[in-house]
Amino acid sequence: MVTGSDRTVPAPAGGADARARLLSDVAGRVGSIREATWIVEHVEARADGDAAGSASALDLADRRAAGEPLQYVLGSWAFRSLELHVDRRVLIPRPETEQVVEVALAELARTDAARSADDPDDDAPLVCVDLGTGSGAIALSLAVEGAALGRTVEVWATDASSDALDVARANLAVLAATDPRAAARVTLADGRWFAALPDRLARRVDLVVANPPYVSEAEYAELDPTVREWEPRSALVAHRGDSGVAGLADIESVVAGAGSWLRRHGGLVVELAPAQAYGAIDAARRAGFGRVGTARDLAGRLRMLVANR
Repeated sequence: MVTGSDRTVPAPAGGADARARLLSDVAGRVGSIREATWIVEHVEARADGDAAGSASALDLADRRAAGEPLQYVLGSWAFRSLELHVDRRVLIPRPETEQVVEVALAELARTDAARSADDPDDDAPLVCVDLGTGSGAIALSLAVEGAALGRTVEVWATDASSDALDVARANLAVLAATDPRAAARVTLADGRWFAALPDRLARRVDLVVANPPYVSEAEYAELDPTVREWEPRSALVAHRGDSGVAGLADIESVVAGAGSWLRRHGGLVVELAPAQAYGAIDAARRAGFGRVGTARDLAGRLRMLVANR
């Protein structure tokens, strides 16, 4: 995503006056000068400011005016250090999930330190698993940013949706063009949760991280139409958990399965809704995690279960 003054782009044919008219036309259709600027800059960067580009900007404006999320209209969105391709096959990356990555990296650093304390000669890779990877946002971020720990990082990204894996694969290809070492650390795997992983990873995983579906059926009906009518329902909605907590079923599945894969000191980070935090804590305790807590998002809301062995 290109915003505001982040870059200089060519004006459309006819110069600054034509560009101003185009911005005005797009803003009139989408109802926002900020979104109009993103749309026009997006098109200018790809069409060299020609007349066809102006028509394309108006087409995108019409899609946005019809209710399509801006991220899908543009076809990409920023996530931490990455620019990710996104469309209706995957959820739109959100700031809350960026914070999930931040907490996951801290857990990975803690695990790394604990392993080194146990055995200073242990040079095996740090193995991370991103369950339900969607666009690949979490997995690719871990591959890029986890390298700063100084130990080799191996990232497995699983998803039961072949459509989502196609999007993740496209984003991985883009990363390979700009950071081939980071891209080489990522393996995509088709399957639901841990079923996608090879048996050889059992008890060898250092970090499990997931942004699973956690919206209840009742909450889904009340979601903003830009979410409910455009983003994949299967990536949003979960059944009531065995504990009785609405929308907790998939979180419970992830938590219950993690113990069979995590090594000693391994960590678990799961995104959740604030009202589900205590239900998730109970699930982690039942699953045998010794240290269980939560982390908050940038708005101060309980947003993550954080547990380790």
